[in-house]
Amino acid sequence: MKFGLGEDSQELNIGTVPTVFIAHSMGGLVVKKAYMLAQNDSHYEAIVKSTRAILFLSTPHRGTNLAEILNKILSVSLFNHSAKQYIAELRQNSSALQDINEQFRNIAPHLQIFSFFETQQTAVGPRKMMVLERDSSILGYPHEISKPLDADHHNVCKFVSQQDPNYISVRNAIRSVVPKMNQIEKDIKPPSLGRRDMSRIETMLAVSSAPDDDLEYFQSLWMPGSCEWVLSRPVLRSWLEDQSNRSRILFVSGLPGSGKSVLSSFIIGHLQQTNYGCQYYFFRFGDHAKRSVGLMLRSLAYQIAYQLPEACTLLEKLASDAVKLEKVEARTIWSKLFSSRLFKLRLQKPLYWIIDALDECEAPDKLLNIITSITQSQTPIRIMFIGRKTQALSIAFQRMDPSLEVNELHADGTKADLEAYVVKETRYMRGNPQLKARVIRKVSDMACANFLWVRLVIREILQCHTEAEIEEALLELPADLEPLYQRMAKALAEPSRPGDRALSKKILTWVICSQRALSVDELSEALQPEHDVLDLRLTITQICGDFIVVDSRSRIEMVHQTAREYLIKTPGLEHSITPRNGHEHLLLKCISYLSISQRRINPQRPTAQSFARYAAACWPYHLRLSAASLDHTTLLVLAQFFQGPFVLFWIQLLAQQDHLRTLVFASQNIMYYLGRKSKIDAESSPLTHRLQEKEMLELWATDLVKIVGKFGAQLVKYPKSIHDLVPALCPSTSAIYQHHIQSKTKQTISVGGFSRHGWDDCLSKFSVGRDRQAQQIVCLDRYFVILTSDGTLRLYDTITGQPSKRIVHGERVLTFKFSATHEKCVTYGFRTTKVWQVQDDRHLCSITNPNNAKALDVAFANDESTIITCSDDRRVRHCHWQSPAKTWETLDMTIESDGADGRQFNSPRRVSFNADGMHLAVAFRGFPLMVWDVKTAELVGRCERTSDKNKSRQDLHTDVGPICWNPVTGHILGLYNDGCVFKWHPSEIDSQEIRTVAVGIHCSSGGALFVTNSTDGVLKVWDFHHLSLIYQLSCHEPVTDIALSPDGRRIYDIRDTFCNIWEPNALIRLAETDERSSETSSTTAESTQLSLSSETSNEVQEPLTALSVGARTSSFCSGDEVGVLRLHVANAESSQQIAQGFMPVDHVVWSPDEKYLVTADLGGRLNVRLMDRLNPGSSYPMVLEVKSGNDVLQALVCPRSKHLLISTVMFVELWSLETKVLIAVIPNNSPFSRWINHPQDTSLLVQVSFTGIHLFRWADLAQKWTFSLDRGSGRRVERSESQASKVPSAYFPLSPGESCDAVNQAVMSNTGSCLVIQTSSPSGQRQRVVQYWMVDLRELAMSNTDGGSTAIITTHTLPLAIATRVQQILGCVIKNPRRRSQGLIDDVNPTDEEILAFIDHDDWVCSCVIEGYHRPVTMETKIKRHFFLPQDWVNLDNLRLATVSREGQLFYPRNGEVAVISNWLQNEWLE
Repeated sequence: MKFGLGEDSQELNIGTVPTVFIAHSMGGLVVKKAYMLAQNDSHYEAIVKSTRAILFLSTPHRGTNLAEILNKILSVSLFNHSAKQYIAELRQNSSALQDINEQFRNIAPHLQIFSFFETQQTAVGPRKMMVLERDSSILGYPHEISKPLDADHHNVCKFVSQQDPNYISVRNAIRSVVPKMNQIEKDIKPPSLGRRDMSRIETMLAVSSAPDDDLEYFQSLWMPGSCEWVLSRPVLRSWLEDQSNRSRILFVSGLPGSGKSVLSSFIIGHLQQTNYGCQYYFFRFGDHAKRSVGLMLRSLAYQIAYQLPEACTLLEKLASDAVKLEKVEARTIWSKLFSSRLFKLRLQKPLYWIIDALDECEAPDKLLNIITSITQSQTPIRIMFIGRKTQALSIAFQRMDPSLEVNELHADGTKADLEAYVVKETRYMRGNPQLKARVIRKVSDMACANFLWVRLVIREILQCHTEAEIEEALLELPADLEPLYQRMAKALAEPSRPGDRALSKKILTWVICSQRALSVDELSEALQPEHDVLDLRLTITQICGDFIVVDSRSRIEMVHQTAREYLIKTPGLEHSITPRNGHEHLLLKCISYLSISQRRINPQRPTAQSFARYAAACWPYHLRLSAASLDHTTLLVLAQFFQGPFVLFWIQLLAQQDHLRTLVFASQNIMYYLGRKSKIDAESSPLTHRLQEKEMLELWATDLVKIVGKFGAQLVKYPKSIHDLVPALCPSTSAIYQHHIQSKTKQTISVGGFSRHGWDDCLSKFSVGRDRQAQQIVCLDRYFVILTSDGTLRLYDTITGQPSKRIVHGERVLTFKFSATHEKCVTYGFRTTKVWQVQDDRHLCSITNPNNAKALDVAFANDESTIITCSDDRRVRHCHWQSPAKTWETLDMTIESDGADGRQFNSPRRVSFNADGMHLAVAFRGFPLMVWDVKTAELVGRCERTSDKNKSRQDLHTDVGPICWNPVTGHILGLYNDGCVFKWHPSEIDSQEIRTVAVGIHCSSGGALFVTNSTDGVLKVWDFHHLSLIYQLSCHEPVTDIALSPDGRRIYDIRDTFCNIWEPNALIRLAETDERSSETSSTTAESTQLSLSSETSNEVQEPLTALSVGARTSSFCSGDEVGVLRLHVANAESSQQIAQGFMPVDHVVWSPDEKYLVTADLGGRLNVRLMDRLNPGSSYPMVLEVKSGNDVLQALVCPRSKHLLISTVMFVELWSLETKVLIAVIPNNSPFSRWINHPQDTSLLVQVSFTGIHLFRWADLAQKWTFSLDRGSGRRVERSESQASKVPSAYFPLSPGESCDAVNQAVMSNTGSCLVIQTSSPSGQRQRVVQYWMVDLRELAMSNTDGGSTAIITTHTLPLAIATRVQQILGCVIKNPRRRSQGLIDDVNPTDEEILAFIDHDDWVCSCVIEGYHRPVTMETKIKRHFFLPQDWVNLDNLRLATVSREGQLFYPRNGEVAVISNWLQNEWLE
């Protein structure tokens, strides 16, 4: 069509004018498919936009017997075609037909659709037959116009004349479209969003499409002409057409089985067809996941983003912060997506939300409580809830905010629809018209608006073979569903074969107890090998009666929720289902399938075994709900599963599907099961308790959570790593290590060096700066932020923990606050207030502060356009920071005493604005906590402590300490000066208290948890709703400030100059808990159990600041932040403290022969100790002490251990270790260079600077030779500051010197033939350009002339494949080192093969071969990956200190200790 030509070969230019398609038979399917394909092809955009209508003439839309029907069409065609094999692709439920129907339904509302159907039989050979029935020719869409044509299939598209009634019908249809063509409409196709944008939103929301499958299912049940009564109801018209700017709710209530979901689908179709547009969701009782409030909110947000470019832009900004909301509590989702963002949109039309089956939601009262705040939306939101009117729902609606209008519509207009439905269902009934009329009348009179009842009754009548049986059935019609269910259950118990009864009960058990609806293929696999059913779909129909239905997507479900309840709650039935026993059966089957079927489950093709996915994901669900604790069967089955290799294949399968959260569910449910089991076993003999199996399962319960926390990100990328890498990196006392590493015969990676052999809760500890004090910590989505005493906000990445950005105010900051969207930040200093753009830490504006007033809190208000403060002078001020004036204005809201007792307020002790800046909480000494409305300047409420209520007004009330708001519920959390915690809402009179000892408090942004800290360093995490203790951590260091991550998984605290990040099992389990269990009555029980097992003591070691490994024995020495120096002798399990200083150790250096150990601290003090390598444990006397007075940048001992070089910022000093005297001092013209020993000449040393290589004599530090580096060919890799090496300072941010060119690393090969250099230089925008070279050090042998001669040395660039991957060079390794006695490594042979080891940007330890003997130095481009670092190891300071010995051991600092990793070089990771 696009390239169509007319009779004169002129272009038709189709697409420039409105277009109408008229299609006959299979041509209609072709038109639908072509129209859908053109949606995403810009070449056909004009045709798509111009298409206004499609007229279908006898098109086989439906899938019922489609293959047979189409073959009939071919057989009656003019060319007498035979039946074709490809027609099978369009059989009922075929993937091709489902794909067409599913996609076309989404775009059909933009078209006017006419469907004409044939009414005459078509001659097929000697006989006639209906080729297409009416139902097959009609799509069943809302506002579709369907009409009959008096013709057979051949002639339905042929007309005798213009007076032919068929012609007139088709002509009128076309004529009705023409007026609409006169005004070209806007293209209303969903915005063509970039795949990148929507993909990030999909990842954030864990939703990739609207719930089209549910909509399609219910729309397929809709009858043309039905449900239209609802459009005429005034309450619906008012809800739909209200022109005001207010949000409203309409509750459509109806009885069970009355077609409410079909009505919902009709209303959705009407809104789509009439250009209102809408978002929708169907709660489904049979699918555990689809009952989730969180999933509903995420689905609505996805649909809004997909349909509205403005919303997409907003959510894309949030998604760019790598936020993931799949596991986040519903209130937090509402706050982040709707309250903080989507409610700020000002759209021309209201948003319409259709929420079906509200009564089937797992927490409807919570949902109604959440959505009350739609009144704050700038765009009106009209919500329609459809469901049964239960007492609980009635109460929940009554409790909603009175300002939100809620109307109700009873679905009582279904009588005509019901009669039409009865007529439709009885059209195939045998019998005369009079009999059919009696059946229709009788059934319609007794239906009571229950479509389900009609459906089941008609099916029973259709099974009658005589008129007498039909009459008898009419006399025995039950009045409601329960008697009907009784008859259906009785029929189930009477099959001809006993095996059928057992099979039908198993099928019912699976359908009732499964976590989600199973497909036919999944259930078929689940029933094997006991029942190898040939045709499960047919078997279900024959032996399960009408209790079970199979939908168009082959999903198996109960016919209705009431049928499920009947089989569960009715005792005495042969097919009654006991849920606990049913769940136990399903649990054992899932575990058995994963165990026995291990060989035939292919983790590389998880879709090939559909039931494997269900078994892997859902057995923990069945464990929790089963009666498994009553005997030992389940215990033994679980023990066998976890002891074998099956558990690793299970984890691999989950990792490939990115469903690792199932491991946390499994951990939680295993602990729940063991708790129940222990209570039952307490009443029996201890000899039968199976303690070994219980202990093993408890270990695994801990391991599963830690595996997710420490290896989750890498496991999703590399699922096979669970078999070798992950177990090897786990503690030796863990179950996964004991079962899968100790039992291995082949050599695997070995990790040693840790004093603690079990898991710990500390994820990371790092210094925020030695010359500044950390004052406050705040956790956002993408960053956690630390305020330091120099007025700088330091932003760290929440995933990696690495420094990311800095906001430098320029003076001490009194308070700061981020906006609700985290896009802006305000910092309030002594003299100025500044506003910042967080994304690029850009300064937006400065405001001069008022004199003699210090702000105690600051906040954004009025959609981030206003800053508001409360100061120590009790004044509330605001500033429109985007206005030209940018001045503070005092609100008419001075906080004064109420005058009742005559006492006046002093300066407030505590002040806190709520999330939107509209309410202010103020605490004064001796007064109750008060909350003020900022907008009205009125007092909202006073929180009087119960023990203070009897005091006179002159008596002092208990002082209030730290306070904070719950950003979700609007409560205030605070501390009294006796350490008690209180919770209070300003609209309430009384408060709740818990007795504890605390001096600090912080509430998570999700509102579900809060954390307190005490003076002795104890952290406690509490459940907000129940005020119950969840987790307690003891650490001796006092806490400065605390914060919780938004997902509640991590605790951040500041102690002295350090930040600690904690990730306890208890919080991971709670964060990963399914939303359903967190919103039900089981929460209290679960929280209690968690608190009983979640008290821990963690003594965090001081972070290491220096590390050096001996070249000959691999003994190593480390120094820490408090000046402790420890020696670790090679192959020894323990270490020895050899010194205790007062300043952090900055450098530790061994002499080449390990005779001396040189250390330098932060104060510039340098010590040299004599080491007795043959007598470890002896004292190590100090032979030289130097006070340089400047920061020491590097120390180096000559090969013969006679001289010591000290490089400081100002000078380079040369000391004699024999005479202990200073030999020479020269200015340090290149302070950011590196010094190494000459590889061939022991009398020389080498300075590697940014511009060249300089040779000096060890004897007198005289310069001998200079080699210039050709820098033009170096590989240039631009990195952010956080990725660049921290040279020369040891902390973030960059010092002034770090803005200079610097040599970050200079690593010499063990053979001395090659030098790998990494340099960096500033490039603006806080980026540094990193370059890599390889230098052939054999050219240094040419330096035989004194006097500072200059030459050019050959340089080779690192291959780009390596340069772009290197994060930190570890060193060079000899592939096969030779050893002599006493553990010494033999001298290096020039022919030894050398390997460069490094850590890449994905935190993998990698290696590549250096080539260079008897040929130019080069490097292989092949990179070998060996293992990845656990997440809790990754830290910039740790990376900087990590190193390898030349025999291949890797030394990596972690939590104040050094991990010694062996055998890694022999184990290459292969995909």
